[in-house]
Amino acid sequence: MKKLLLTVLFSIVALEAQVIDAIAIDVEGQAITTLEIQVVQKNLNISKEAAIEMLIRDRLEKAAIKEAGITISDQEVQAKIANIAASKNMTVAQMKSLLQKRGLTWEGYLKQIKVELQKERFFQEHILSTIDRPSDEELKTYYNTHIDEFSSAPIQMSLVAYTSNSSERLKEAISNPMKNIDGVIKKSILASSDQMSPALLNLIEQTPSNSFTKIINTGKEFITYFVKSKGSGQSGFEALKNAVFAKWIQSKRLQASKDFLNKLKANAKIRVIRL
Repeated sequence: MKKLLLTVLFSIVALEAQVIDAIAIDVEGQAITTLEIQVVQKNLNISKEAAIEMLIRDRLEKAAIKEAGITISDQEVQAKIANIAASKNMTVAQMKSLLQKRGLTWEGYLKQIKVELQKERFFQEHILSTIDRPSDEELKTYYNTHIDEFSSAPIQMSLVAYTSNSSERLKEAISNPMKNIDGVIKKSILASSDQMSPALLNLIEQTPSNSFTKIINTGKEFITYFVKSKGSGQSGFEALKNAVFAKWIQSKRLQASKDFLNKLKANAKIRVIRL
């Protein structure tokens, strides 16, 4: 949600910046206008300094992406948009109409989604690849240091997987869970948290019991999970190893991203023109 907000926000900034072209800062040849700073500051309710830092980060990321030659196809953009729409229980046409009502152009939105996908790919290829998989001892140390965060982690979860080649059919199944919908396959699953992928575990943890997760586009099919129960909480490293790894990798990703951007900023040509 936060990422979508920033995407929409930068679309608004790009649109309004065409009206007032007062360059405030130059970052590696890319301009940040006074209007951009004001819009980010106002819409996110942050200080001017924080808005400037956010915009400098955006420009540094774009410069790094350009230098790395990261490309995204139109098909990838369309698949991402379809996934965003499905996660909000909307059609692409409905989302397009909503954005237009907010004063955003569809072409601008497509451009911003492409930039976000480029950032994600750059992160995967140039930042995440620098993080080595932790040993069990490292994970145990992390667990013992952050033990309060795992005191109520689930051990066993009862799920029902709904899969289909159509996101619309899945939406129909979500609206009528007791009805058999043509083209939708249901499968009951009893899974332990240490046997689930970190991404799926995080998704289930964020979904209340007796409700559906967001619809996921795997690239081959669409899938949603009905969370029947999450089991009981239990402490102990071995039982929660997968959850510990998910938390560990999340913290390492944030730190690696921060370190990388700090390095970029230290070596970048940033010229303040007016503030």
